[in-house]
Order: sequence, then C-alpha cells, then structure tokens
Amino acid sequence: MPDTALLLAPRDSAIALLRELRRLSEPIGVRHSGIAFDVGLLLYERGEVGMAVGQITERTGYSGPTIRMVLTRLMEADSVCVGRRVGRTRFYRLTPHGHAGYDAYVAATLGFAEQAAASLGGLRGFSAAGVPGPGPDQPGGRQPLPARHADGRSARQERA
Repeated sequence: MPDTALLLAPRDSAIALLRELRRLSEPIGVRHSGIAFDVGLLLYERGEVGMAVGQITERTGYSGPTIRMVLTRLMEADSVCVGRRVGRTRFYRLTPHGHAGYDAYVAATLGFAEQAAASLGGLRGFSAAGVPGPGPDQPGGRQPLPARHADGRSARQERA
C-alpha cells in the first residue's frame, strides 16, 4: 500500500506552484486573465521584435478588439509598450518589467520541475528540453473553435 504522504507531496507542490504563479501575475497585469497571459507569453517568446495586433490575433484566435483591450491593460501595468512602427502598424513588445515577470514564471515552473523530479526520483519527459514546441507552420496559441452545430441544419433550413 503506497504511503499517502508521498502521493500528496507532488500535489501540494503543484498547488504551491499555482499559488506562486498567481502571485507573480499580479504586478505584470495578467491577474485573472488567460488572454493577457497568452498575449504576454507570445510577446515573451518573440522578444525585442514584438508582434502586431494582427499577428497576435492570428496566433491566438482572439479578436482584434479583444487583443487591443488586453494590450491597453498590459501597458497600464507597464508590462507592454509600443515598439517599432512600420507604416501604420505598431509592434508591441514586453517592457523590462514585463520580461522580468515572465522570467519569474519560467523560473518558478523550472524550479517546480526540478523539485518534483528530485522528490519522485526523476520523472521521464518532465523537463523544458523534453517538450517540443509548435512546428514552423503551426500557431502556438489557441485554435479557432469549430462552428457551433457544424453538422446540423440551420433554423432557416428547418423551416424550408
């Protein structure tokens, strides 16, 4: 029979990690927003080059107005700023404050992975190096939702 304390240790560590990630989200404007987290993470991955609203919408599937609203919120938190401009297109990038916030997320996650691997005697495939990234032609963000009731008939078709 397994020792329940050994089974609860990884769970408690994961809960502690989630609380730490929540704490880290406060100062960079991501609080309670998966969309803000997604946008910031894309900008973190992209680096100094930044991304335009159209590129972010393409990668995430969120609408342009939603992305603009989130960018405004992240700019108010001093996590994102307007970088270079090409014609009328603005490219947004993380500020040093925002970059430090995402560095803290990465450090907390890697710390958790190391702690979990050590406490469980090593976990196969549980490392940052072992996780493949998206392919060159695949977006790393959310995929658009399938059409609602795609296989069904519309109300107009039903009446005909």
